[in-house]
This record gives sequence, C-alpha cells and structure tokens, in this order.
Amino acid sequence: MDIESKDDLLWYFAYGSNMSVAKFSGSRGIIPLNATPVFIPGWVLLMEIPGLPYSEPSFSSIRRRMQDDLEVLHTPDVSGVAYLITAKQYQHVVASEGGGIAYCDIEAVGTRIDDGSSVRLRTLGSAMNRSPCPRPSERYMGLLQQGAKDAKLSMEYCQYLEDLPTYQPSSSTWHRLGAIIFLNIFRPLMALMEEITTTNIKEDGNAPRWVIAIVRFTVFVIWATHDWIFTPVFGRGDGLNSFD
Repeated sequence: MDIESKDDLLWYFAYGSNMSVAKFSGSRGIIPLNATPVFIPGWVLLMEIPGLPYSEPSFSSIRRRMQDDLEVLHTPDVSGVAYLITAKQYQHVVASEGGGIAYCDIEAVGTRIDDGSSVRLRTLGSAMNRSPCPRPSERYMGLLQQGAKDAKLSMEYCQYLEDLPTYQPSSSTWHRLGAIIFLNIFRPLMALMEEITTTNIKEDGNAPRWVIAIVRFTVFVIWATHDWIFTPVFGRGDGLNSFD
C-alpha cells in the first residue's frame, strides 16, 4: 500500500528494539498493517542517547553519515524494519520513546531490502546526545541483535550488531561500590522523571516543554556527577575505558 494514498498512514522506521514485530506489537500494543525490512542510505546507527551510567549508559539513534566522521567511517548504513501504521499509532510510538525528550521526529528516504524500491519514512533521531558515545548495556544490545534476527536483516548487519562493544561492569569491589552508590541516588530520580513524563504526555505524543526542560536538566546533572565526581573516585560508568 502506498502511504501517499492514505493521509492517515505512514511508514515508521524501527532500528532499535522495536525491530522485533513481537515486541513492537506486544510492549507497544501496536499492530502494523504491513512490515518490510529497509535500510537508509547515508545514515548510520549510533549509541549516542545518554542513559544511566553504571547500568544503561546509552541507547541507539541514527544520523546522517558525515564524511569526516571517523567514528562511523567503516560502519554500514543503518538497517531496520519499516512498519505501516496510522498517525495516531505513531504518536503512541513517540510517547513511548520519551515524548520528545531524548528523541525528535525526523523524515528520511529508505530503500526496501527485498526489491530496492524507495519508501518515505518517519522515525526518531537524537534530541540529546553524548560524545563520544557511551557503550550500551549487554541487555540493550541483546534486544537489537534479536530484533535484527527476527526481522531477517542481512547476516552482515546482524554481525555488525554482534560486534558492537558493550558496557562491561568492572570486577573491582571499589568500582562496584561506586556503582551501587550512584544507582541508589539516581535510579529513583530517573524513575520519578519517567513518571512525570508519562503522566503529562500530550495528545500528540510529546511532553510539555517544562517537562522536557526538567528531564534534560536532570540527565545533565546525572552525567556531570558521573564525569566530575564518580569517575575520578570510582572509575567510569560508560564503558569507554576499563577501571581495572
């Protein structure tokens, strides 16, 4: 079905854990009208959305490939699944991904893997980012890897996801102590921010500006505390080097 023939329908590009149709339909409660594997030429996957250090340091996003960007020089074009859904369902996707706090709505042109035809896509890109990119948790990467397999993406792309480095907590007792202290302080705070966001989501799927400002400031404080207080004392919680 051509999305341009139906104003209420669009193709949503899932490149993260939503690549699994079972998860997308189950946890999101969205039954797509159609699904097809696609890739976006000239766009790459990055783990640049800041999460919670020592636990879930980062989450995935996409951006255009830059010629001088050494970080993604040899990475493949991002692949994923295009779901044909309604505009209302897409608003639900936006709400479930934080209501415009960490992600923003973007448009791109993808290529269907099965027949090479083009498809206009809506998806979520970075509204917040951290550079260099923290490493994602094994749990989170496992969701992407399984989603790619469920979507029957190319073996090369699945292997690329398998090879991405993940956050490995240190075996050091001192480092683990720091992680426990940090998470006991900030995990409840993040849970509170999620509750505030969820209860104030607007009809279009986005959070109010005041909520966005509060949550982004909270994330800034969390990472500033990690960088300037906990890292010098206990070691990094973003996986960018080893404490040992």
